[in-house]
Amino acid sequence: MVVGLGAHGSAAARALADRGARVIGLERFGRGHDLGSSGGRTRIIRVAYFEHPSYVPLVLEAWQAWVDLEAATGARILEPTGGLYAGPPNSEVFQGALRSSRQHGLPHEVLTATELRRRFPQFRVGDETSGIYEERAGLLRTAAALEAQLSLAERAGADLRFGVQVLGWGATTTGITVGTDEGTIACGSLALAAGAWTDTLLHGLDLGLWVERVPVFWFEPPGGPEPVSAGHLPVWIFETATDGTFYGFPYEPDAGLKVARHHSGVRVDPDMVDRTATPADEARVREFVRSHLPIADGPVRGSSVCLYTNTPDEHFVIDRHPDAPNVVFASACSGHGFKFSPVIGATLADLALDGRTDRPVDFLRMDPAVRPSAAARTLS
Repeated sequence: MVVGLGAHGSAAARALADRGARVIGLERFGRGHDLGSSGGRTRIIRVAYFEHPSYVPLVLEAWQAWVDLEAATGARILEPTGGLYAGPPNSEVFQGALRSSRQHGLPHEVLTATELRRRFPQFRVGDETSGIYEERAGLLRTAAALEAQLSLAERAGADLRFGVQVLGWGATTTGITVGTDEGTIACGSLALAAGAWTDTLLHGLDLGLWVERVPVFWFEPPGGPEPVSAGHLPVWIFETATDGTFYGFPYEPDAGLKVARHHSGVRVDPDMVDRTATPADEARVREFVRSHLPIADGPVRGSSVCLYTNTPDEHFVIDRHPDAPNVVFASACSGHGFKFSPVIGATLADLALDGRTDRPVDFLRMDPAVRPSAAARTLS
């Protein structure tokens, strides 16, 4: 059984069904809903991974998996755009992307502030800004990605049920019983991919998870969309010296130019969150736009609120439950997990069916001794 059919759960259901397992997938909301962490139209996929070099092999596998998913379904999911990661020379975004690029021999360019202004005049950057540009980056279309994974899971025989809320689970001598608002279901193994609701299903595991409200905006550039359209503007991440990190995408004709702050710091209960972006939410993002991307400083065409489920160190957690080894889970991706979903789904299938995986995900286990330290993010 798979609980949660967002990005990771839909991928897990597909991977399990492809391997011949009898799969039931449960989702408390509707098919392809945007109430968790998989809405908002688009997500960035990037290889020069500033969070830690250990993610690079996983994102390379994920990139190919998205290409294969497009071929299998005919869906338009991955659009290469190139990627720009900028910030002060000692910033996590710049230093981390540089470290991953060098450690894995990734093609990249290091850009000075002068070169940034010449190559990407859309941005206003100070002399203290440095950048990394890579060709192998782009955007993922979330609705198409989710539906592709769900449809292939069903094609392989998975029984996917929407509008069913899981209330809890218990281990027995023969497997797992899962309580839902429609009754109890027995299964041999259980994969939890419940996003912002993961903590309530982990039976007392103290992982320090917390849920964060993240507003997202789409702007209409006052001078027209061409300078910020695909082919002119890549996906980008910009760490400021004073107000954290922002990210954005090329212009979409039916939506606008998407810009958001990576992490708002606002803790919420996922069942009680205010899903309407406020004037204060807009003001914080618009301040960045006016200071660093003034070409985009036009009317807001739309907004949404997504949820990050964070770990204390902002790295994922993928593991088996210590008290029930046939219960596996993956979540708390701290706002950077969507791009990995085909790989995370396949990893959950490995753990559920084989009790182990050959994928290099040991650094994402619960054990603090194997998780990356903050010091490991700094380029020596």
